[in-house]
Amino acid sequence: MRAFGSLFLLAVLPAVFAVKTEDFKTCSQAAFCRRGRAISERASQHPNWRSPYSVTPESLGISADQASFTAAVKSSLYPEVNFGLDVRIHEDGVVRVRMDEINGRSKRYDEAASWALTAEPEISRNIQWTVGKDEVRAVYGSQKDIEVVIFFNPLKVVMYRGGTEQVVLNGLGLLHMEHFRTKETSQPLADIPEEGFDPEDVQRVMQTPNPRAWFEGDEEDGYWEETFRSWTDSKPKGPQSLSIDISFPNHGHVYGIPQHATRLSLPTTAGEDSYYTEPYRLWNSDVFEYQADSTMSLYGSIPVMHAHSPNSTVAIFNAIASDTFIDIAHPDTTSSYTHWISESGILDVFMLPGPTPGDIFAQYTRLTGTPALPAHWALGYHQCRWNYVSSEDVRTVQKRFDEEDIPVDVFWLDIEYAEEHKYFIWDKKNFPDPNEMTNDVAALARKMVVIIDPHLKRVSTYPVYKEATELDVLVKQKNGESEYEGWCWSGSSAWVDFFNPKSWDWWKLLFKTVQSSGDQYAWTDSTNDVYIWNDMNEPSVFNGPEISMPRDNVHYGGWEHRDVHNINGMLFSNQTAQAVMARTETPMRPFVLTRSFYAGSQRFGAMWTGDNLGTWEHMAVGIKMVLSLNIAGFSFSGSDVGGFFGNPEPEMLVRWYHVGAFSPFFRAHAHIDTKRREPFLLDEPYKSIIRDILRLRYSMLPIWYTAFREASVNGMPVIRPHYVVFPHDEAGFAIDDQFFVGSSGLLVKPVTAKGVTEATVYLPEDEVYYDYFTHHAYRGSANGKDVTLPAALHQVPLLIRGGSILPTRERPRRSSPLMKHDPFTLRVALSKAGSARGELYLDDGVTFSHREGQFVWREFKAEKQGKTVRLSSKDLGTQYPSQAVDGVALAKYDRTNTFSESITSVKVEKLVILGLSGKPSRVRLSGGGDLEWSYAAGIVASDTKEGVASVLIIKNPVASIISDWEIVIELEGHRRLETDQTLSILASQHAHDIAPSDLGEDASPERHDEDSSVTYSDLSTQEQDAPRSSTKQDTQASSVTLQPVLDHIAKPSKEEDWEEDPTIEENMRNLVVRRPSRGRRGIRRTWTHGVFDPLATAPANYIDPESPESPNGKNVGK
Repeated sequence: MRAFGSLFLLAVLPAVFAVKTEDFKTCSQAAFCRRGRAISERASQHPNWRSPYSVTPESLGISADQASFTAAVKSSLYPEVNFGLDVRIHEDGVVRVRMDEINGRSKRYDEAASWALTAEPEISRNIQWTVGKDEVRAVYGSQKDIEVVIFFNPLKVVMYRGGTEQVVLNGLGLLHMEHFRTKETSQPLADIPEEGFDPEDVQRVMQTPNPRAWFEGDEEDGYWEETFRSWTDSKPKGPQSLSIDISFPNHGHVYGIPQHATRLSLPTTAGEDSYYTEPYRLWNSDVFEYQADSTMSLYGSIPVMHAHSPNSTVAIFNAIASDTFIDIAHPDTTSSYTHWISESGILDVFMLPGPTPGDIFAQYTRLTGTPALPAHWALGYHQCRWNYVSSEDVRTVQKRFDEEDIPVDVFWLDIEYAEEHKYFIWDKKNFPDPNEMTNDVAALARKMVVIIDPHLKRVSTYPVYKEATELDVLVKQKNGESEYEGWCWSGSSAWVDFFNPKSWDWWKLLFKTVQSSGDQYAWTDSTNDVYIWNDMNEPSVFNGPEISMPRDNVHYGGWEHRDVHNINGMLFSNQTAQAVMARTETPMRPFVLTRSFYAGSQRFGAMWTGDNLGTWEHMAVGIKMVLSLNIAGFSFSGSDVGGFFGNPEPEMLVRWYHVGAFSPFFRAHAHIDTKRREPFLLDEPYKSIIRDILRLRYSMLPIWYTAFREASVNGMPVIRPHYVVFPHDEAGFAIDDQFFVGSSGLLVKPVTAKGVTEATVYLPEDEVYYDYFTHHAYRGSANGKDVTLPAALHQVPLLIRGGSILPTRERPRRSSPLMKHDPFTLRVALSKAGSARGELYLDDGVTFSHREGQFVWREFKAEKQGKTVRLSSKDLGTQYPSQAVDGVALAKYDRTNTFSESITSVKVEKLVILGLSGKPSRVRLSGGGDLEWSYAAGIVASDTKEGVASVLIIKNPVASIISDWEIVIELEGHRRLETDQTLSILASQHAHDIAPSDLGEDASPERHDEDSSVTYSDLSTQEQDAPRSSTKQDTQASSVTLQPVLDHIAKPSKEEDWEEDPTIEENMRNLVVRRPSRGRRGIRRTWTHGVFDPLATAPANYIDPESPESPNGKNVGK
């Protein structure tokens, strides 16, 4: 919300910016919720409670292809009312359960799923329904371990896995679909039998003139009219609410149903000692300065819930668009029961069988779509406030960022850019040159984002409103004819009805930056570097009930606003995204930020968590909210850095930038009444700390973009809570203050409290984790372990999981597009087993050409083979073309595609390997020469100690980012000589049968290696005198041993001395040497990085074993 100059709006807006809970209904103030909760209360009081709904067995129908099961459903409360049940199983195992009133007096809203789903799901043709006396069932799945059973009387639907209940619909008997009726005949009928209790007990329990009162209560509570504060809802269709209990009898944690400011593992609202007393609400609402711990509904609604246990993860998606309240209870620590109460709509529940979190994400996003792959620049830093007041203000802000070397990608304009808040129309007094201003920003590869709200100022001189009126695409009053008028930033306003198909093409044409041949308005005062912010799209109406539209307003198709409210905002951002794509001949990836959202909104852009406060509590809960959104499919999300309201102290602002840097969407925003707080305005050291935070974010953009590619393909969240990564670790199921970034292995725990200097991070596994900045190695344990990390103001607790490879770009730039040709650094964090893996995905970042195969997708691996570690880069596109990109399954992939060829010059400039088990003796490019490297000894990955890890840095490996390559790291103790190298040793008589004349400069060690014909073997693993074949035709070699000779050389007393000292000739032990037929006497001792090499020069610290300084001092040969 924002302050507003209009006297009228000052009268209708709150005088003080603070959440006014009295503006929004509680369950007790919503008649349908009162009725639904009352059913639950009555059921809890009677142990013999029984649902009045049952399947009519003789009505069963199974389609010829076994794809679906249908049946008639009756309620003993109203036997004259007909309901229909439809159960079908999708190809991926998802079960869809639909129930609707048949041939009623009116039609229930049944289109919510059609807006959320990407397409009608494919039904399995491999299902065999088995009809029994009391139920119908189907067993399916690759292991035949999933079973769906529909019990007839009472109606109950159960999903089993391995014989264990996973999801149960109507297990508590709370199902109730209020049928359509007329007001005159709505009184109870005396001859309807009373059911729901034990027949012998029913008369004793309840004697009432209303035989339905045991279930529905005695009164018609708010059936036909309802008043909230000064507004009256006419309810022309009467009662039509839907109640359903959904149980997870073997899952102790539930997550999801965003958007709420609460913990990730949802606290209880019902039962003994419940954490909250109010149910969670899904009703998209404009709530400014919302509470940081509440079930209160906020700006968006995604009716998806995950249930998790150590054994499995399941989920449900309840495709409902009306006002919905949800109670949660945990009868014990291993079970969860929920009660969903909605104002209108049909029962349309999708049961997702899992059994893993990854399976759930795939199943859900196959229904509603994966997150869109955003433009690469959209992952950079966004600078916003309400408001930058002029063109020159924007230019000045950009200049200051550049003067202070602070990166930024996007500048934003809030509502004050628009003349009288008529969106698309610039205030030419303050923004006289909008296109030139945008071009100045774009000259440094940056973008602008401008706000377009859904309310249109109702004046005939405003071309957008005028055209909408002429086209008849505005929302109507309850009579279905007159245009609805409400108040918002523009004053007297109307709202486009995006449910009306006639609005879609018209809306797209508004965003054209050149005038078409017709006379329709086009936004010619705009460029293709301007992107869009959709705010206030709940919709927010300042003088409406609950700051929104009246529920009896009418949309296209005759549907009331109550039926479609939670979908409304999604359609607005959907059409805006389509418009941005359509404004150029070659569609560009849109960027549209939305405040209101629904299931499926992830397909169209980003969202933020709304009007938060500059408090530590809001900073902390913002992380939990974004995690909840990620598991609900909406990965591109974040909270306003610094808080929209208030003036955070520098310490808080710095910490908030750390939170933002590890959020998928990273924007700083502030209210018009706050002090300016752009990073360049801060004093030192805060300014420099934030500069470093932003540079860290930019260096990690390859990691973020790669994570978004994965999300766009399989729905895996961009940031992942603990239970997603470690689904069997019960200690982490409720953790929501630390998280992983994609599959990268990055584990971060932002500090969200004042005065913190260290932080506790939970490590769930027996693996090594490395501090990203200091390389300190921390050890987890199989039972989980807390470790303490330094967390001074300039530090964020950030760990790399052992076994990960991170691609980064370390050269600071002004904006992300300028990094396109920068080289990469690869951080290789070795696991305890000595291996690691990572991915990198690149494309042009702006078009949809990746769907035509224009991309680079690489896999990096580190593999340990004895005393050798091999680092490699391989192409993934050719291996998995159908899994490479969103929106299309490629049949094949050409790795020499145009985009790949455009970045052939991009190299890997540095590799940093952590936890290596010893000092290398040689580092080389396979098939190439030796590489420049440096090594610092330290803790090794396979050890059990903690401390600073060993670090190997390889510089300029001449490795292209688009090519296959392999780097070989030979550790000390590994001896190899190339075929053109020679070893001549004059041996003493101790060398068994080796005479001085038997050795010559053609003698060399034997080794079998992938890229060399030379052979080598270790005598510790095979017979010393086993024959060896020579690789040279003019030699006749046989195995010999130098063991007695080398016994004269001093041996270190400790194994670690052997690892660290490259000058000890003990390194030459256990070699097999060829005996050539002829040769020359002599000895040549030479070294390279500690490797015995006949062509190199001895190091300065080499001690000849013959010299007096030698530990042996014995003459072994000259």
